[in-house]
Amino acid sequence: MNQARLLAVTLGCILTAPAGAAEPPKADPVIQEIKAVLRQHDEAINRGDMKTVIGLYADNPDVALVGTGPGEFWRGRAAVEETYQEFFKDLKAGSFRHECPDISAGYDGNIAWLAASCSITDSAQEGQAREYVMNISGVLRKEKTGWHIQTLHFSGLTGDEPPPPEDDGALPEGEQPVTTPASTAAPKTQ
Repeated sequence: MNQARLLAVTLGCILTAPAGAAEPPKADPVIQEIKAVLRQHDEAINRGDMKTVIGLYADNPDVALVGTGPGEFWRGRAAVEETYQEFFKDLKAGSFRHECPDISAGYDGNIAWLAASCSITDSAQEGQAREYVMNISGVLRKEKTGWHIQTLHFSGLTGDEPPPPEDDGALPEGEQPVTTPASTAAPKTQ
C-alpha cells in the first residue's frame, strides 16, 4: 500500500464520528475541543489544504508522524509537511470518507490522547476507488492558541496477510505486570 495513501487516510479519519451521530447529553467540553481539532484536520485533508493541516500541529520541533513499517517515521514540521504533500498527490480532493466506530480519547491537564479504528473510502487522483481500515493513535497538547497535534501514528495491513490472532491479555509465564505510581487526579476519558 502506498505510504502516502496510508498517511492520508489515517490522518483524515482520526477520531471523527460518523455524520449524524448523536452526542451524549453531557459531553465533556475538552473532549469536544479535541474532536473539533480533528474534524478541522479531516476537512483540510479532504480539501488538500496544506496550510490548515500544518497549522493544526504543535509549534515545536518534535512533532511526529509514525506509519506502519520501517522508515515510516517523520519528525519535525518540515518532514510532516513533506509527507502530507506526498499524500495529497495521490488523493482526489473531496473523495475522503470515513467511519470510526471504535474511538477512545482522554486528557490530563494540557495533554490529550486518542485511539480509533476507522473504515475509510477515498479515490486516487485517477478516480480509482479505495477501501481500507486504519488504526490511529495520537497525542495532542494544549498551547496558548488551543489544542494541537503533537504525534500521530497510523497503521493498516498492507499485504494479503490476515491480522495476528487477538491477545487474550495473559502475561507470558514468569512475567510480572508493570505498575506505575497513581496520579493525584484521575485523567478524563470518553
